[in-house]
Amino acid sequence: MSRGLAVLLLVVLLALSSGVGFCDARSGKRWRQNRGPSTTMFRRKGKGKNGGGSPPHSHRHQSPAMPAPPSPGGGNGHASQSPPPPLLPPQAPPAPRSSPPPLPPSLPPQAPPSPPPEEPSQGMVFSVVAFGARGDGVTDDTQAFEAAWTAACKVEASTVLVPPELEFVVGPISFLGPNCKPNIIFQLDGTISAKTGARAWGSGLLQWLEFTKLNGISIQGSGVINGQGKEWWTYSDSNDDDDDMDSYTDQELEKMPQIKPTALRFYGSSNVRVTGISIINSPQCHLKFDSCQGVMVHNLTISSPENSPNTDGIHLQNSKDVNIHHTDLACGDDCISIQTGCSDVNIHNVNCGPGHGISIGGLGRYNTKACVSNITVRDVNMFKTMTGVRIKTWQVTIRRPQHNSSSKDHYAYIYPITLGYQCRVAQGWSRV
Repeated sequence: MSRGLAVLLLVVLLALSSGVGFCDARSGKRWRQNRGPSTTMFRRKGKGKNGGGSPPHSHRHQSPAMPAPPSPGGGNGHASQSPPPPLLPPQAPPAPRSSPPPLPPSLPPQAPPSPPPEEPSQGMVFSVVAFGARGDGVTDDTQAFEAAWTAACKVEASTVLVPPELEFVVGPISFLGPNCKPNIIFQLDGTISAKTGARAWGSGLLQWLEFTKLNGISIQGSGVINGQGKEWWTYSDSNDDDDDMDSYTDQELEKMPQIKPTALRFYGSSNVRVTGISIINSPQCHLKFDSCQGVMVHNLTISSPENSPNTDGIHLQNSKDVNIHHTDLACGDDCISIQTGCSDVNIHNVNCGPGHGISIGGLGRYNTKACVSNITVRDVNMFKTMTGVRIKTWQVTIRRPQHNSSSKDHYAYIYPITLGYQCRVAQGWSRV
């Protein structure tokens, strides 16, 4: 019976020992919330003198697993205990991040873009020889001239070069705007010759070299434009508005072609300049300005025989702001002819002759209205000319200006013109 009592006492002691540790764990220590309940209870029940967390006889069957860290209430109460971890305030859960926008699919690597082509610089020179012109006086170089002009047309202030000491044979060419860059220079230092023979030109031709709708076009240099008009001069144009037709026989008039070409013509252009060159032996008019504004002609030479018909030197029509000076004009017709639509024309220091003088008109043919204003002619030398300065009209009433006149008759204001010699008056014209 004493053995049973001893066992009972041992059970009581074990129970008391277990109760004291349980109370101590709750009253003296903070509860660790991160331990699972099953593990905690297992450790509480297995605590003894050994300070382990396993049952009393677990030393006989110890697992090779890593030992668990000692619990706050483990041991026999005499071992040193680690201080409790600091109480941290609860952290707020991280704010949900908005999902970033989906990235575009990556593109395959590309080569860097090639630099844009360089714009042609101003002032470039385009020689007709570089475009295939031969300049041998025989080969037709028309296409080479056209190609050189096409290239120069794209570059502002460019130059088309006709080199010296070469003769270029070309047919009819039209150097066209209006999409060309401004201020193009046609540098003529060689010779440009027309094809010979009327058959080589075709029918209905009005001009040989024509510059149309350009701004700031200049023809300059020491070269020559040779119209080779000798074969044309045996004929004459029945539509020519000239008063000297009575010098030709009926047989000659029957052989005349419909139209003869002008050597050099400017149409619809502004700021036109012609200087330094020579124009010789044109089939008809040598130099013509039609519907142009801002024309400057100086140091120019025009030459054809005095018996070459209808070879006006300079012909103006519907043009304004024209200056002609220091120019030598010798031809078979008017040195300078001024037609309807012209105004603000200034002519001075010009040598005229042989020729027919300087003429305004003929005006008003077929009872049409013709207007010419502000024409100045001064310091002109004339020799071997048919007339001096004349006004040719088909019909006119000449009156002195009357400020209070209410008359609706057609009239012209004619101011005194002083001539150095007597002028020949031909039939069919009213002259002053």
